[in-house]
Amino acid sequence: MYGEAGTGKTIIGIHVSLELGNSLYISTKDSSYKARVEKLKGRPDVYFTHAPTQPEMISAILKASQMGLQLIVIDPVNYLYKISRRKKDLELPLILCQRFSKNGINRNNKVLLLWDVSGNNRVAGELFMRRFSDEVLRITKGEIIGNLRVCKFRILDSGVLGCL
Repeated sequence: MYGEAGTGKTIIGIHVSLELGNSLYISTKDSSYKARVEKLKGRPDVYFTHAPTQPEMISAILKASQMGLQLIVIDPVNYLYKISRRKKDLELPLILCQRFSKNGINRNNKVLLLWDVSGNNRVAGELFMRRFSDEVLRITKGEIIGNLRVCKFRILDSGVLGCL
């Protein structure tokens, strides 16, 4: 899922983690997500971590796999790549996420990758996004668009209301 800043990517990622449970939410940019998490009702089987470097992101993905979790959300997965423009900053975490989704419990693990867009409204690492994603969704204020469908949503203090 990709979109401009302020469109709701982070809150949707947190909401999906809390709704599905048995999950890990990885923030690569900063720890501002913590305030949003505290507003929502937590679950004991949902974990949150801040991974500002590639080794920390890789470690978090591997730990989620070892813990038997079924969902990983990375927000935004392309943050380090936007800064460095080094292919390896993005490729290895994406390969690990792909393996996590294919080798999990009943091969039913899920990964939700949230992608930032640049000033020119393009996804930094768009080719990686398309190569490693089963489905690519665009988020705008109040709508998620993808695969010939549109989902309207609203962000409330208690979470997200809509087609999620």
